[in-house]
Amino acid sequence: MHVTIRPLDLSSDAELIQYNALDEALDLDAFGGVQPFTLAQRRSTLEDTPYHRSRRWVAIAETIEGGEQLVGRAGTFEPLQDNLEMISVGCAVHPAFRGRGIGTALVEEALLPAIRESGRPLVDAWGEIRADGDPDEPSLPANRIAARLGVSRKNIGVCRALTLPLDAGMLDELRAQAEEKLGGYRIEIWEDPVPEEHLASYGALLRQLDLDDPDEDLEYEAPEYTPERIRTSERRRAEQGILQYQSVAIAPDGTVAGNSVIHLKQGEEATLGWQENTLVMPDHRGHRLGLALKVATHRELAARAPHVRRLITFNSHVNPWMIAINEQLGYEVAFREVGYQGRQQPA
Repeated sequence: MHVTIRPLDLSSDAELIQYNALDEALDLDAFGGVQPFTLAQRRSTLEDTPYHRSRRWVAIAETIEGGEQLVGRAGTFEPLQDNLEMISVGCAVHPAFRGRGIGTALVEEALLPAIRESGRPLVDAWGEIRADGDPDEPSLPANRIAARLGVSRKNIGVCRALTLPLDAGMLDELRAQAEEKLGGYRIEIWEDPVPEEHLASYGALLRQLDLDDPDEDLEYEAPEYTPERIRTSERRRAEQGILQYQSVAIAPDGTVAGNSVIHLKQGEEATLGWQENTLVMPDHRGHRLGLALKVATHRELAARAPHVRRLITFNSHVNPWMIAINEQLGYEVAFREVGYQGRQQPA
């Protein structure tokens, strides 16, 4: 098979249609669901912001009929306000075309030159391995790619998937457990945008999430989440057709004490959703807020998106508190995610 590596042409509707098809094939293979994007929504996901810039490449194979098929992709991500030494890289190959050297070609022809050109010494990448796989096995595809990139394992996370719908009685029981210690806290449900009066405390909560994240040996600088940064994220989600709603714990003094976020692609054709950040601020722990917050988002999900069939979440393997809550809700391990980092030598 002859494969050509070239930059993604954002102006080409035909190429973006294939890019969307690749994205759906990857999601279906890894997570058991899809989240279709229109062309305008996809372009928004690929645009730069004041906080990051990115570059994208595609692997194009010639078909028997003489046409072209997009069979792989690669990308770089460079923060612009923090982590200025870091460049994050990644690549993925269509499930039907793996094992043919396409990932290696994307690394050699796109990612390695981009890393050198960036001048950023700290290289960050992620890879997937089977739930029962040995993270130190050199022959694993993720480890082979990491070796070519010059990065090594620094962290292990776990991807868990929840099959929906959930039993309402089980959620009622878990809510009752949480309410036993809730005290003067109340749980609210927010959609974008975050209420203006809570922007400052919400930004502090997002920063605390990064500070608390059990990322083992990964080097990472927690960003400052200013009101402008939060509003930029909200605008981009709206452009991309993504609904973010979250359960929020309000402390007796009126500040944000914790939250739990769900992202959903709008439209009944989307069968995949994402359970994102869950955090309780340090001064407010010990009230079962983590359980209360997660139960609240999952109860809300049935009303907002009954068509979603799979909800995905990621946790570090050294975060037993959140893992325990996820297991109570019925999440099952899908695969493990390895975090790699390394420093390139100056040119």
